Amino acid sequence: MKHRFALNIAGVLLVSAMVSVALIVGCGENSAPGQQSSDSSSSAGVLPPTATATPPGNEFAIIGQPEPFILEDLELVGLDGWINSDPLAISQLTESGRVVLLDFWTYTCVNCVRTFPYLLAWHDLYADNGLTVIGVHSPEFEFEKLPANVQAAVNRYELEYPIVLDSEKQTWDKYGNHFWPSKYLIDHTGEVVFRHFGEGGYQETEAIIRERLKASGSDLAAVAWSDVDALDRSGGAHTVTRELYGGYANSYLSDGLYAGQDAYYESPDARVNYVDDGTRRHGQYFLDGQWINSETSIISGQGSGDEFAHLVFEFFATAVNAVLGRTTPGRNLIVELDGHPLTPDEAGSDITWNDNGNTVLVIEETRLYQLVELPEFGKHELKLKTNSEGLAIYTVTFGVNEFGP
Repeated sequence: MKHRFALNIAGVLLVSAMVSVALIVGCGENSAPGQQSSDSSSSAGVLPPTATATPPGNEFAIIGQPEPFILEDLELVGLDGWINSDPLAISQLTESGRVVLLDFWTYTCVNCVRTFPYLLAWHDLYADNGLTVIGVHSPEFEFEKLPANVQAAVNRYELEYPIVLDSEKQTWDKYGNHFWPSKYLIDHTGEVVFRHFGEGGYQETEAIIRERLKASGSDLAAVAWSDVDALDRSGGAHTVTRELYGGYANSYLSDGLYAGQDAYYESPDARVNYVDDGTRRHGQYFLDGQWINSETSIISGQGSGDEFAHLVFEFFATAVNAVLGRTTPGRNLIVELDGHPLTPDEAGSDITWNDNGNTVLVIEETRLYQLVELPEFGKHELKLKTNSEGLAIYTVTFGVNEFGP
């Protein structure tokens, strides 16, 4: 589950010592969601979030819950368009007796991607029985605001339910949302009766969907429950590496410090020639060659034939995914696991092999790419190498399931 931070980096000056000091006091401790308040009286129960690949603090942390949900006007606001549907109004849907499931998501969020099979199954099973699933696309990055990029993601993941573009996050803010993904169930009375943040809780969520559909008058006696292959945790998966951010907007935070070298923190938007001396610390990445630390990504700064820059990190997981982009078309990334090319049993779905036997990722668009999918959980080192200028690495995320991203 991804947590939306309030960022304020104006006037930040970090000295080299902060890297080691912060590692002593602890990395990756995200704040719990803030409390909500309002003058109206509707309320809803909350199912506690399930541990995911990008949890606050650690994979077993319990997130403090906001107060019961209170919001009088549930209409979606500040919208930039609809995909798979004409515009819909919450009040018209509920007044006609329908139950509405809002899913706040963004297309580079791997936690959101893992929930798609369940959302699609619920849409298929219950759309004709009174349920309307609406995906509220609230972007994390600027490039996710482009309608064409969202449409491409909808096509890639074969999402068939209505999608609304909340590009400026006005609906996100109105609902006081903090996480991707988040689900809000609105019943036929026009009240939010249930919320869930993050992955998991699928059976509980479907049970409440069915309960509210029956309460609205739907007969589900002949409608079977959904049958989705469960994403079971890999055996021995006792931990998982935190999400790594390339940009200084997150690295400059005290609970960030994702880059492991002091030079990264000396100045923002700086073109720096890094030297990887072999130092490794879990939860950080290390650079070699020329890189530019931008606000939201780390960007390769050299493109000189046989000379490669690299980003490397240790991780505990079964799967590695990355949000990658490029400033010019066709940037290439060579991926090495523990010093060797990936085997077919280790490679993620976006990996290919070149004539030299290297495992290669060709970056044609800015999106989430699946790099590694291992048969067993373990500790490994992943190196991302490029001789292409303008390759942008936004985030790297990790999974601990038996299959999938």
